[in-house]
Amino acid sequence: EAAAKRARVGGKPRVVALVPARGGSVSIPLKNIKELAGRPLIDWCVRAALDSGVFAEVYVSTDHDDIAAVAAASGAKVYRRAAETATSTASTESAMVDFASAHPDFDILCLIQATSPLTTPTHFQEALAMYERLGAASLVTAVRAHRFMWKVDAATGEASAKNYEPLKRPRRQDWDGELIENGAFYLTDKALFDDTKCRLGGKMVLYEMPEHTLVELDSMIDWEIMKSLVQAHGYQPPSAAK
Repeated sequence: EAAAKRARVGGKPRVVALVPARGGSVSIPLKNIKELAGRPLIDWCVRAALDSGVFAEVYVSTDHDDIAAVAAASGAKVYRRAAETATSTASTESAMVDFASAHPDFDILCLIQATSPLTTPTHFQEALAMYERLGAASLVTAVRAHRFMWKVDAATGEASAKNYEPLKRPRRQDWDGELIENGAFYLTDKALFDDTKCRLGGKMVLYEMPEHTLVELDSMIDWEIMKSLVQAHGYQPPSAAK
């Protein structure tokens, strides 16, 4: 049903990308345009999105002049988001709703996180192909990690394993691991989003990404780790913005 609703002339849906990038980052000031391996952070995902060839438009939604300037230099269009969607307590969905109200001409909305600079054009291409092939209404990206999960009872202090049996501790090669949402990007059908105001719902599918894409940028230690990762795995466009 979702696939039928988004069918257009020639069978190609109009896919629009949105990168939320507010100016009030708490952990790292102006994180979205801080230099990472010689390029502003936001440039990594914007260039990958543009060069994937799957988006009709790539927008950066921001409340900050400097971020707007960097986004434009990277090739993105700029949407000036409403102030109430750019506070430290505002949800990402509020920024999506704000954008979709101003720019409703899409069949699929792709939410891209600037803090995932390891996303490449191929990731966008493969994910959209999967989404359309399976007739999905939304898509989440995830990484397969072989990690044993635990929980602790707050009252007794007793610990227990969540995803394996200690008496039958599996070897890495003997189990599938856990699929962990990495927040790189999401695809959402317009009809679903208009109805639920949520990025995920309906028939959901999962696009699995490489393990190195699980790293998140929340501290300066993460930044140093990510610097090495983007140099090894990040998308290098023909002419990167300086």
